[in-house]
Amino acid sequence: MAEDLYELPRSEICQGDILEVLPNSHLTPPLTALFPRSQGIMACEPETHPEFDDRHQPVIASCRRAKAMLLTYDCEIDKPQVRNWIVSPVVPLAEIPGSSHSDVKKNKVFHLLYLPKYRGILEDSVLLLNHMTTLSREFVSTAHRIVSLSDIGRRALYIQHLRWLARWQINDIRCPNCLALFNAADGMTVRPPD
Repeated sequence: MAEDLYELPRSEICQGDILEVLPNSHLTPPLTALFPRSQGIMACEPETHPEFDDRHQPVIASCRRAKAMLLTYDCEIDKPQVRNWIVSPVVPLAEIPGSSHSDVKKNKVFHLLYLPKYRGILEDSVLLLNHMTTLSREFVSTAHRIVSLSDIGRRALYIQHLRWLARWQINDIRCPNCLALFNAADGMTVRPPD
């Protein structure tokens, strides 16, 4: 089954690419701004500081570097004027509490997409849909792509992402164009029980 979810990276970077290592940032209160001062020194000030620039203010954030999946859609990636892309971390399943592994592998934990082990490239992992980060395209375009989701894998991503956002239990859906009935869960890494 894992073989169906992945493929080697395509010639062009695309949605569903898993990259070797990218930063993922987190902000925690209180928001602390950074201001350049003399001799390369940075001053830390509260966000209420009068010089705070709401358009582009450097702030203190925590950062974790890990494997990551590119979530930005291909047509956005192709546009040079789109300077920021969205990624989510891919972490080993072992980092998730062991008591939930069964539910994670069945994609019952909506904010996680289970990514089964793939050859020697990827260990059993999860995509953290609730930890998205916006990065400058240079971060992503220069990172090493290790594997990509296949078309089946991308459909699993779409379904799990929709389930996480909407909290829907996805079953049969009717196509608005051809009126055909299809099971939207087809292509998920593990089908939900009937």
